[in-house]
Amino acid sequence: MAQESGRPRRLLALRPVDHRARPPRRKPRPAPRRRRAAASRTASAPGRPAARPAPTPRLPAPPARRSETRTIAAAPPSSRRRGSGRRSERTAGRPRAARRVAREPRRRRARGSRRSGAPAAARRKRRPGLVARPAAHRVRLDPRAAPPGVPPPRSAGGVSRAEDPGRRHPLAGAGHRAGPGKGLGGPGLRPYGDVDLHVGPEAAAAARRALQAPPAPGAAVDLHGGFAELDDRPPAELFARSQVAALRDCAVRVFGPEDHLRLLALHFMRHGAWRPVWLCDLALLLEARPLEFDWGYFVAGDASRTEAAVVALRLAHELLGARVGGLPAPLEKRVLPGWLVPAVLRQWGQADFAPHGTRTPMAAELRRPWGLLRALRMRWPNPVEATVGRRARFDDRPRLPFQIRECLSRTLQFVRAPGDAAPGPERAAER
Repeated sequence: MAQESGRPRRLLALRPVDHRARPPRRKPRPAPRRRRAAASRTASAPGRPAARPAPTPRLPAPPARRSETRTIAAAPPSSRRRGSGRRSERTAGRPRAARRVAREPRRRRARGSRRSGAPAAARRKRRPGLVARPAAHRVRLDPRAAPPGVPPPRSAGGVSRAEDPGRRHPLAGAGHRAGPGKGLGGPGLRPYGDVDLHVGPEAAAAARRALQAPPAPGAAVDLHGGFAELDDRPPAELFARSQVAALRDCAVRVFGPEDHLRLLALHFMRHGAWRPVWLCDLALLLEARPLEFDWGYFVAGDASRTEAAVVALRLAHELLGARVGGLPAPLEKRVLPGWLVPAVLRQWGQADFAPHGTRTPMAAELRRPWGLLRALRMRWPNPVEATVGRRARFDDRPRLPFQIRECLSRTLQFVRAPGDAAPGPERAAER
């Protein structure tokens, strides 16, 4: 210690300072993949403590948006609107899109929820006068759906609910004895495409003229000059077994239950079993048959057609679970071939299938060679259609020979009559 002016003074030892420039710090390089894999294996080895994983560096927080942090200055009272100059507490921390939705009028948001599929119960609370009704009833109740001079829309059974009784049966006034071919007991049990009317072969031309004369019928009519799949039975017996059904204020003659069931079964098989609703019709009529149903008369007639009809009933049992109790033993114990059910299901799964009557005529397809291969593939008969067309038995033999023979037969029919729209089976409108 040094003493100056009578006061002791402490001398401090100064540390020398190095003013040379230091090299910048380098970040440690990450170990190669092989070393990291080896280190992980070493850490996971038994008996060794597991190495701590390196802490994940935190990302810096994003800068706050200028629009959210700035203070909105209040406008003078004379020029500002109500509520301007301040921000709602509900929308202060939301992004712009959320604030815009919150500021939308309540009416617009309700309309948007209806478009986006909001539950019907919630919409019904907002509109207490709305009652859940089928689509047809809603259309009929809406005054805009039926402008002046336009008749109201028809339902699926519009033919049986026609307003004009004289237009329902145009053949009755002409003295023709006609009857519908297929149908169910009520107009709303299934969708209808057209009406099948059967008349005798001698009255087909006169019945066609009566249908074409004004006023035209209010539905598509498929007129059959004969009895289609039932032409192996005498017409007198068909009319003797027919029944009379009341359709509002007129009487309509329909086939008996045995003939009706046989007609539906043969129609289903002749067109290749391509519509599931036809099999549903069969299952319904099979379970709703009367107690006095005559199975002996049902199996009478052509042997190949009878076999096809019995196979169709067995299909309704196998695929839809229709009850077959009370059937005769030969019908109840009929065994289906192994190829039949897969062929029917495969046909139902063809979404691009075009049935007869909806295809472009083959004469027009020949003028477009680029689509000829697709047209031929579309007209290739399936196993069920080929079996019925060749009048073959439903056994376990391969179906390819029958399909080839059926295709050759249709080709010969087309060559002999190239103007025909669709050779082969009759048109199959969606009925």
